[in-house]
Amino acid sequence: MSVYGPKRVLTAESFGKFIRWLSPDDELAVREYQSIRRKLVRYFVHKGCPDPDELFDQTVDIIVGKIDAIVERPASPLAYCYGVAKNVWRQNMRERKPVILDEDPVSPEASDSGVYERELQCLDHCVEQLSASDRDVITRYHHGQGREKIDHRRLLADGLGGMNALRIRVCRIRKDLRTCVTGCVKRWAI
Repeated sequence: MSVYGPKRVLTAESFGKFIRWLSPDDELAVREYQSIRRKLVRYFVHKGCPDPDELFDQTVDIIVGKIDAIVERPASPLAYCYGVAKNVWRQNMRERKPVILDEDPVSPEASDSGVYERELQCLDHCVEQLSASDRDVITRYHHGQGREKIDHRRLLADGLGGMNALRIRVCRIRKDLRTCVTGCVKRWAI
């Protein structure tokens, strides 16, 4: 059971109450609901939640339970919903149990310089296997030091649609490289 009490089931009546709270105009309320749903589900996805739709439903349940207590409709229902969603996410994080890995399945252990050399050779090989655009992104991302590196990353982010888009792309490229290097080192050891 969460701090918000037992989970309520969103009935047609409570859903209608939520829709009317968004706007007295049915068409506008439905559009607003769809927009809020899309944004909050995306918020939960970006936070790494395993079931963003369930957390959205919990958020709406809580808001419906508080609608009667809200004296004045907030200027921005979306902002109010985000505030509740943030608390739902925090509660979800407290309830989720961390998973402890016995070993790091992706990082091979380097005990001698020979293994280190093979890893570097595998990395070179794997970087060559990337598409030209991915290879350009990852090399430009790691180019430079200090202020120069920051400036390079800003320029790179501007070309890719923002800093978050850059981080996501680099994370995916690194994952692919890590998988490739691990496989390459394992094949070499055989």
